[in-house]
Amino acid sequence: MPDFVPKNSGFHGDTDLAQGSTNTPFRDLIPKPDHPRIAGIANHNALSWCESRRQIEAPAWLINRLDRKNVPPFVGFTSDGNPKPELYEYAEDEGAPVEAMVDAAEKLWAVLSEDERKEVQKGDLYTDEFRIWSNPELYVNPGGIRLDEASPTVQDHIHALLCASSSKAGYDKILGCCLTNEFLGQLVNGPKVLNKHSYNFRIFDKPSLTKPWGYTFFGHHLCLAVAVVGKRIVISPTFFAAEPDHIDEGPNEGLRLFQSEEQEGLALMRSLSPELQKKAQVSESLTDIETWNPFDERHVGGAQQDNRVVPYEGVQVKNFTKEQKAAVLRIFAAFHEALPEKPLESRLAHIEKFIDETYFMWLGKFGDSDAFYYRLHSPVAFVEFDNHCGIFLTNTFPSRCHVHTTCRLPNGGDYGRALLKQYEKEAKQ
Repeated sequence: MPDFVPKNSGFHGDTDLAQGSTNTPFRDLIPKPDHPRIAGIANHNALSWCESRRQIEAPAWLINRLDRKNVPPFVGFTSDGNPKPELYEYAEDEGAPVEAMVDAAEKLWAVLSEDERKEVQKGDLYTDEFRIWSNPELYVNPGGIRLDEASPTVQDHIHALLCASSSKAGYDKILGCCLTNEFLGQLVNGPKVLNKHSYNFRIFDKPSLTKPWGYTFFGHHLCLAVAVVGKRIVISPTFFAAEPDHIDEGPNEGLRLFQSEEQEGLALMRSLSPELQKKAQVSESLTDIETWNPFDERHVGGAQQDNRVVPYEGVQVKNFTKEQKAAVLRIFAAFHEALPEKPLESRLAHIEKFIDETYFMWLGKFGDSDAFYYRLHSPVAFVEFDNHCGIFLTNTFPSRCHVHTTCRLPNGGDYGRALLKQYEKEAKQ
């Protein structure tokens, strides 16, 4: 981390900010057109909006942090700085839908222009470009295919690949994040910055039924790194988020995201004995914590955190009842539902082997209207749920209507690195 870390997003000192409460309806938090958070956004596209944010100290700090020039060599997300990729072991056939994925990728390739083909192909899965993703609306690292600059045909084929790579619930969540981003753009009159296609797509290695390949899909509130080796697939890191977390009008009215993550997490915390709740709850405050910054807030598994050292905190799941451990696995399943059905089964079975080494940590209170943060952290799994302040909406403290979630494979599992090591070892045998 640089010496300077901003204390707010750069706009908290401006006039007429609606403070709101943790459960204030998002309609009460929509900024006026001249509000400093969105002033002029209607006249910007993603690139020019990013350049305009460079003129403000706090967003400029974030933009610099996310710049590709600041990506360090990969070590892995760990609890102690010492990655243990040997903790991962993949079966030869985990049921990844590689045939459907390759078919979708080849159909996409067929509709791309020569210029698009040159731009979208970015080397192999070891290149740092595979790790250059970011979740803000800020278009920091151009490259690949930007969907809102592509034709509808290309957009549709990229989504066909996303659909082929995921479970139905997983693709529904992916599409839901795209649609809530579009809705946010409508709310703040910034459709060229925030829309259904505010995402970048890049391919790594040549799509193959047997050899390693993958892709990234990332942009505002949605990021996926997908690595495939034959019938084995890793989707990690992932970042799913929404501001607001639901749509209340138009053709997508009724869409609401992250209900399982929110309600299952809250129910688990409430089910614990007072003694275990006290161990789990590291702080009642959501802001008075050492790792807080105004963009990540509490979550520590986001963009450019590939090598972050995050010690275990909270209460060990080995102290939970059988029913509570089952709830933990349901939460892990919700965070991993981008995976296809069979690979998800394998992933959860692997996570369950480490259930007694898993920690559950909570920040904030846990009443019906309280905003909160929680994480589950084991040697092979790390997931976070975080209620955020507004970035476009005007709430200046965390609200239930703005959600960020992250998912990582600690100890060198992200980006399929542990899977690649296993593949290379197998190839030598």
